[in-house]
Amino acid sequence: MIREGDWVLVYIDRKRKKLVRAERGKTFGSDAGALRLDDVIGREYGEPVKLSTGVTAYLLRPTLEDFLYSFKRVTQVIYPKDLGLMMIKLGAGPGKRCLEGGSGSGFVAAALSWVGCEVASFEVRREHLEVARRNLRRFGLDAAFVRAPLWEAPEVYGEGYFDLAVVDVGDPWRALEGVWRALKGGAPAAFWLPTYNQLEKLKKSSEDMFVWLESLEVGERRIKVEEGATRPEQIGIAFTGFWAFLRKKLHP
Repeated sequence: MIREGDWVLVYIDRKRKKLVRAERGKTFGSDAGALRLDDVIGREYGEPVKLSTGVTAYLLRPTLEDFLYSFKRVTQVIYPKDLGLMMIKLGAGPGKRCLEGGSGSGFVAAALSWVGCEVASFEVRREHLEVARRNLRRFGLDAAFVRAPLWEAPEVYGEGYFDLAVVDVGDPWRALEGVWRALKGGAPAAFWLPTYNQLEKLKKSSEDMFVWLESLEVGERRIKVEEGATRPEQIGIAFTGFWAFLRKKLHP
């Protein structure tokens, strides 16, 4: 049952959907009609409802993707297609201590928090840090945000404290030693980079401290499904960036 204060995805179609909170006295509005949120309270997730125009919408239970796409953005973000692979490659899960370099808009910290990681996010830009913190708190997610350069992580948390690391900063090679010191032996680290040249520089710079496992990019292509006319859609998410996956050597 949907209770007052719960988050609900009001779904009309793929292009018209909105994450709302079930609050008395509030109204959801769209070009397809309006819905009094008082009328949402007490209903069940999955129920159809009629908007003011008679159009049918559905009350869906939100997922992590719905929350992420409702975040305020102050930076380019790492998309769900890339986040899912990253979390599997790093073995993210309940109780794992994760070091993040670059808070951005909070997408990475939110995804790791969602699966139960204890996240410490290092960010030097106050605006990015505050936006990321507010984005997570709005949806009940949690992370520790530290306004400091990533390479200071060992001084803040101690050496060998973290089980995994995610690094999305402009010059990751400058932070390699700090990340290495902050991680447990053999621990995985994921670096997000936009260019081939940066991949090459990271690999060369990391050779003494990390085992280079692989680098890859993730593609996504949506399929339009209609009987007798199913085909790939013409618009999709193509290149967004490269992942580099490394593991800490115990002795550099």
